Amino acid sequence: MDLKSLYDILNDTTVQLRNGPEVEERAAPGGGVHVTEIFAMPHERDAKPNIEKVNLEFLVIGVDRDAAERRKAELIGILNSYPQPDRLAGGPSYIEVGAEIGDQGAAFQLFALGKVLGVWDVITPAKMGFTGDEAKQMAGSGFIMITGYRQTPQAV
Repeated sequence: MDLKSLYDILNDTTVQLRNGPEVEERAAPGGGVHVTEIFAMPHERDAKPNIEKVNLEFLVIGVDRDAAERRKAELIGILNSYPQPDRLAGGPSYIEVGAEIGDQGAAFQLFALGKVLGVWDVITPAKMGFTGDEAKQMAGSGFIMITGYRQTPQAV
């Protein structure tokens, strides 16, 4: 699997956007530890107008459809060389794909890119009717996944 080309495609076609405040502070479960999270990315409201937004609970991924369509055949070639095609066909979570490609944020970008291109759909807690803290907890446990991808001889 050509990760350099995959990352080139993701950088050319997608952008990570936050859907909440830039800084969040909270107590960790069990208390005793104060957590400060910094989301160093633009807010989704600041996205360029030609960007399609895919909400993936923790963040929103903006996809430039025109750039994505231009690179779809290259993306399909990379997906066809995924090291464990049966796992990709089975609908892996962002945690599993992130481990395979080296970054969970990139996995979110890949999931959104594939959704916009019609390669797969993305299953999120919101899609199943969950919201708020329950949705965040589910997402943190890996409940953001794709419907699966089976190798194809060419871009559809």
